[in-house]
Amino acid sequence: MPSKEASAGTASRIRRLSEGTINRIAAGEVVERPASAVKELVENAIDAGARRIDIAIEGGGRDLIRVADDGTGMTGVELSLAVQRHATSKLQTDAAGHEDLHDIATLGFRGEALPSIGAVARLAIVSRTRDADSAEGISLEGGRLGTVQPAPGRQGTQVEVRDLFFATPARLKFMKSERAEAQAVSDVV
Repeated sequence: MPSKEASAGTASRIRRLSEGTINRIAAGEVVERPASAVKELVENAIDAGARRIDIAIEGGGRDLIRVADDGTGMTGVELSLAVQRHATSKLQTDAAGHEDLHDIATLGFRGEALPSIGAVARLAIVSRTRDADSAEGISLEGGRLGTVQPAPGRQGTQVEVRDLFFATPARLKFMKSERAEAQAVSDVV
């Protein structure tokens, strides 16, 4: 039976999705709920050599997720790359210049976590390397990228996620209660 749309003579034509829509759809594969965002951020901290990782959530992670570490930190250039899809520091290149997908020694490597979170939430990152005199920060809000700015911060990286899924309201329907989401975060950690 044809759909109402097709029978009304207004069948949709195939078209390319906007980059923003593509990013929000892809984000749903990486960030399904607050616990998956926390998992990705904690794995990034571990991969950065953090000895201390502080985690805070509010509203079961829907309102706020904050992960701060004392890892290697990122420069401003690295910050601007870190929020772009498929940018990573975690793949080594072989003699021919190809990324080695067979010998992965980190928890993450795809370069998807931060841009995916930033596509569906309000993301702010502040980072400082050991050698830097000051920290730098960048924001990504619903896929809209800010510029790298000087920011107060200690060595390491602090990632703050606010209003998770504000850019994809349909995702909010699948979230469980605040308590259940907080428990899922606790289980991941």
